[in-house]
Amino acid sequence: MIKKIALIKPPATYASWYKKPVLGISYIAAYLEENGFDCKIFDAYFNNLTEDILARNVVGYNPDIIGISSMTHEITQAASIASILKEKLNVPVVIGGCHVTALPERTLDEFPVFDYGIYGEGEQTMLELLDCLSGSSQQNLKSVRGLVFREEKSIIVNEPRAFFTSSQLDELPLPALHHYYDNNTEALKDKDAYYVMMSGRGCPYNCAFCMQVLGRKIRSRSPENICREIEHAVSHYGGHMISFIDELFLNNDKRTEKVLQLMIETGLSKKIKWAAHTRANIVNPELIDLAKRAGCFSISIGVESGDDEILKAVGKGITVERIKKAVKIIKGAGLALETFFIIGHPNETKETVRKTIDLAAELNPTTIAVGIMVPYPGTRVYNMAKNGEGGYRLLSENWAEYDKYGGRSLEVKTLTYEEMERYQMLAYVNLYLKNLRMIDLLKFFYSKRKAFFFLINKIKGNIFPSKR
Repeated sequence: MIKKIALIKPPATYASWYKKPVLGISYIAAYLEENGFDCKIFDAYFNNLTEDILARNVVGYNPDIIGISSMTHEITQAASIASILKEKLNVPVVIGGCHVTALPERTLDEFPVFDYGIYGEGEQTMLELLDCLSGSSQQNLKSVRGLVFREEKSIIVNEPRAFFTSSQLDELPLPALHHYYDNNTEALKDKDAYYVMMSGRGCPYNCAFCMQVLGRKIRSRSPENICREIEHAVSHYGGHMISFIDELFLNNDKRTEKVLQLMIETGLSKKIKWAAHTRANIVNPELIDLAKRAGCFSISIGVESGDDEILKAVGKGITVERIKKAVKIIKGAGLALETFFIIGHPNETKETVRKTIDLAAELNPTTIAVGIMVPYPGTRVYNMAKNGEGGYRLLSENWAEYDKYGGRSLEVKTLTYEEMERYQMLAYVNLYLKNLRMIDLLKFFYSKRKAFFFLINKIKGNIFPSKR
């Protein structure tokens, strides 16, 4: 009989600043707990656990089954953790997350340590799998949609599970964040502590670099359901800063308007401040004004490139001029602005990268994130790189290299990986220098000391070539 489930997030292999609960396993834990199971979340990244300490903690819990959530760059480490735990506990291991969703059959073939895989939304699939394994269901494994498993020497990929509808999202229990905060009403009192939530799932856009694991249709929770969770964040954890991590929380539609109006009417706008994502083509003065009155203090947009042809090629559906207009509206409202850029788009050149670097400085956002393109499985960029299209050369299929904060998985024919790294650094330096943001520049230099000195030596070599 299966009663105890350990849900694991592997240790960090990427940027150490992203210390936020993982909502995927938090929703699964809540769903299973609502159905009578005992769950415990072991988030090694959030709690700064090494692989050894993580294994010791999980063994101490003595679960009947283990679930691991993994992105592509974490999958090798997830398999390593699974091997350690199976040796000590001899229990089944289920892999879920972005990577297995993109490559369900290949993941189980490549990593035999995983007994089962769940692709797509995991709540109902995990519950049905547990019921099958417990013998408490008339279902057999082949009837569990969204499941991947082994049958003798074959790997069986079942039919996909339909995504939850908007009304079904409302029926889900709130994510089990008590596993992170121990029901501590002071847990989020710190000025920089965010309560993380999603107001919906899915994104209707078709960017070439995005995995889109939650589907191409937005499924939105009701305004009342969203505000109920915000009240819960305030009363249970002392939350006063909310981070909406939907791809598109701020949308130009009636639902968004109703959510924002309800925040104002219920007084939540006076209790919290919040940050959210939107798109440049959606931004308008009325939406941003309403968002600000509802408590918004920061907006994030994906700019990606400063070249219109690149934006068109990757399917962004926006132009540089539209981006500038959106930024002017956001900054004009007095809101903080976070922008995201990518270096290494299809057929990227030094000239298009230079446009991106110049645009970043011109926009002068509050914060900026510049990543190097990663060909995530399931994306058009991955298929292009595999086929040698878009000027790409795939450098590796070692999944640990598929990390935008330090992996090296591809090059563009006119840009080596080392050149993209230098342009990545230059984007930050150029932004801070041109806008006389010296404190930010010093902070950046300190955080990137080794890379900075490499760049300085490279510049010196170009200006003062050695005499031979």
